[in-house]
Amino acid sequence: MLFADDRPNRMPTKLEAAALGFMSSLGPLSVNAYVPGFHIMAEEFGTSLVGITQSLTLNLLAFALTTLLVGALSDTLGRRRTIIGGMLIFAVASFGAIVSESLWALCFWRILQGMSASVGQVVTQAMVRDRFSGRHAATMNGLILMFFAISPAVAPVIGGYLITWFSWHAVFVFLGCYAILIAGFMTWGVAETLPLEERRPFAPKALLSAYSANITHKAFMAGAIANGFCFMGGILYSAGAADYVITIMGLDVDDFALFTIPTTIATLLGSWAAARLVYRFNPRKTVYLLAVIATVLALIVTTIDYVWHPGFPWLLVGPCLFWFTSSLARPVVMAMNLDYFPTNRGLAASIQQFFVTGSFAFCTAVWIPIVMGHAWRYAFVTAFCGFMMLVLWAYAMRHRSAALKAAGVKETI
Repeated sequence: MLFADDRPNRMPTKLEAAALGFMSSLGPLSVNAYVPGFHIMAEEFGTSLVGITQSLTLNLLAFALTTLLVGALSDTLGRRRTIIGGMLIFAVASFGAIVSESLWALCFWRILQGMSASVGQVVTQAMVRDRFSGRHAATMNGLILMFFAISPAVAPVIGGYLITWFSWHAVFVFLGCYAILIAGFMTWGVAETLPLEERRPFAPKALLSAYSANITHKAFMAGAIANGFCFMGGILYSAGAADYVITIMGLDVDDFALFTIPTTIATLLGSWAAARLVYRFNPRKTVYLLAVIATVLALIVTTIDYVWHPGFPWLLVGPCLFWFTSSLARPVVMAMNLDYFPTNRGLAASIQQFFVTGSFAFCTAVWIPIVMGHAWRYAFVTAFCGFMMLVLWAYAMRHRSAALKAAGVKETI
């Protein structure tokens, strides 16, 4: 079984990374796969495109809020039982969406999908830190992100084909079956990574106390928010993909692959490089350097977009550069942020994932209305995200040594 080897300081395997990437990909698949069917669904439910989009907004909101609980739940029940339960609930919600006869019914099932899908992305982070530490954990995160990066790109393609060949209902059949496969795989193919003696009772009072300790932890919160800004700079382009591809790049609806394929390749290359460079260079200094590079390049792209108004394919340079640099930095940031809480990594992973999902929701609600129709505005927001990441990372590193000493943990990276 995967993850049965609990030897300290062993190297992660590609098969283990693929398994966790497979599990954590359900969230992006459930978000993006049914988007091509929005117009058809809006007509069938007798609502507007804005109305059907509410099902996506509620899904993301439920996802973000539930991430704050599932990590702590996995610290009590164990990683396997939490993921299996979440996947079975997701499957039920998927089949509920299939038989929905109203927009409100669809929204209800989408909320339940968002709540249960959060299990995959949160608990897999905790599983990485259960088995690996330091550079090995950063390597594992980099490998997972390689598999994870593919799902947002292929989801609209899979959804588009299913809707064209069958109907929008087929998307939810696919998602439900995907969740059942994960549950089965976790049952028979993956070992529990959190032993019984290391689990913590699920007590509301103790949970609130643990949350208080986490959110007042200077190094952790600065690092978690830095990770959110790092993700935000790239996901901004995905959140505004319809505007960026059609309005700004001047392409057609059928040309989305010209945007998703290059950005996905950039993400894969960054994740692949992160898994290797972490052993050759000082990871902490590398994150500093990457944040500076991302900010400077984004400002250069902002200037060029504002002055010369270039077209396709130049307009791919900005998003590709940021996805590449952020994919290099995030595996290290994610691993280091969980070092401070050796006894409740699930809870820490929940808070960290909340800022990642929250950054997506923030882009949709705040940034997109501001940047729509102007490439330079996208690039400028990306530069702002890079700068904020740099400031927050510097603050986190300033307090890291004292925080590790207080937790009784040695530096591993």
